[in-house]
Amino acid sequence: MPGPLSHITAVEMTVAIQGPGAGLFLADMGATVIKVEPPIGDPSRYHRGVRNELPQTAMSSQFVAVNRGKQSVCLDVHTPEGRSAVQELLKSADVFLSNYRRQALERMGLDYASVAALNDRLVYATVNGFGPLGPDADKAMLDGAAIARGGLAAITGTEDGGPMAPGGTVADNTGAMQFALGIVTALLARERTGKGQHVQTSALGAQMWLQQWEMTHEWMTGTHLKRSGAHHPNILGPYGIYRTSDGAHFLFAVALTNEAWDAFWVFADDPAFALDPTWDKPGKRLGTGVTQEDSDVIQERMREVFASKTAAQWQAFLGGQQDIIFERIQNYDDVRDDPQALANGYVQEMDLPVTGKTHIVGNLMRFDKTPVDELVRPPLLGEHTAEVLRAYGVEEDTIAAINERAEQERNRLLAMLIDT
Repeated sequence: MPGPLSHITAVEMTVAIQGPGAGLFLADMGATVIKVEPPIGDPSRYHRGVRNELPQTAMSSQFVAVNRGKQSVCLDVHTPEGRSAVQELLKSADVFLSNYRRQALERMGLDYASVAALNDRLVYATVNGFGPLGPDADKAMLDGAAIARGGLAAITGTEDGGPMAPGGTVADNTGAMQFALGIVTALLARERTGKGQHVQTSALGAQMWLQQWEMTHEWMTGTHLKRSGAHHPNILGPYGIYRTSDGAHFLFAVALTNEAWDAFWVFADDPAFALDPTWDKPGKRLGTGVTQEDSDVIQERMREVFASKTAAQWQAFLGGQQDIIFERIQNYDDVRDDPQALANGYVQEMDLPVTGKTHIVGNLMRFDKTPVDELVRPPLLGEHTAEVLRAYGVEEDTIAAINERAEQERNRLLAMLIDT
C-alpha cells in the first residue's frame, strides 16, 4: 500500500543535510522526490568524514544518510536545455524545495516569482542559515555556525570550561525537521485554498525552537543558565549522568514514587538518605523548591553511590524499577544493536553500491492505514536523468545534449579539483 504522501511529487535542489533531510522525510512518506543535481553532484556525495577507508567511488555516509528513496536527475541548469528541463518538472510538481542561496536561485531563474508563474499550486520551500529577513539573511552557514549563534554551544560543556559543540549535526537535522513540517503544513493549507505558497525557515530558528524552554526561562526570570556538564542547566536535583565503578555511565532522571526512591537508597547501601525531607516528593526530586546547594549535595552523593557498583549491578537493579526513569549511556554500536530500536525499524540494513551492506537510521514513522514501502537506496549521480525527463516529455535529442553537457562540465570541474 502506498505511503501517506504517495500522491505528492517534489523537485529538490539541495546540498549537505538541512535541505536533503527534508526531502528524505517526504521520500520516506512515499512522495516521489526528484533530486536535481549539478554536473558534479551534491557535494555531500564526496564528504569523507573521519577515518573513512572506503573506496573513493563509494557514496559518502553523509549522502547516504539523507538521500535514500530519491531519483537523481543530473543537469546544468545554467544552460537553456537544463533550465527548460527543470521548468518542465516544476510545471506539475507539488513541491520545490531548496537550501541554495537566494542569489543562486535568482541567477537560475528559479526564484519564487518565476516558479509560481509556472505553477501556482506549487509549494515553494526554502531554508537557510539565519532566516529570510534581517541583515544576515544571505549569510552562508554550516551546522556549527547555527549552533554557535543559536545559544546551544554556550550552554553545552562544563561550568569551568568553555563552550562546546554537541556531538551531532543538531542544527542541520532540526532545521530539516522544521523544513519538512513547513512543507507538509503548506500542502495541507493547499487542500483548503487551492494555492501553493512560499515556505521559509532556518537553522537558527530551529535551534531556538529546540531550546525554547531554556530560552523562555532565562528571559522570564532573568536567570542566566550555566553550563552544567553531566547535568541539565535548568533542572536541579539528582537528574544527571553518573559513572559506575567499571567506567560505564547512566542517566538517572527521577524516581517517580517514594517507594522507588526508598528502594534506590536501600540498594545504594544508604537507606537513611531516603528519609531526607528535601527529596521526599517527585517534584522536589526534579528540582522544585530546592536550592542550588541542595542540588550540589545530592549530585555529589549520587556520584559516590553510582561509583560504588558496576554497570551490571546498576542495570539489574534499575531495570527492575518501573518507577525510576533511567537509561544506560549507549554508543552508536549499542544503538544499532538495541532491541527496542530494531523492533521499531529505527535501524535498517541497506545494500549500497561499492560499499555493500550497511546499517542506516530507518523511517521513524508508522501508519496503520497508509504504511510506507521498503526503503530504497540513495541514487547514483544522474541515475534517473533519462527516465525522468522522458516521462516529462523531453525529447531524446535534448536528453542526450543534457547528459553530454553534464559530463563535459563534470570532467572540467574534476580536472580542477584533482591532480591528473
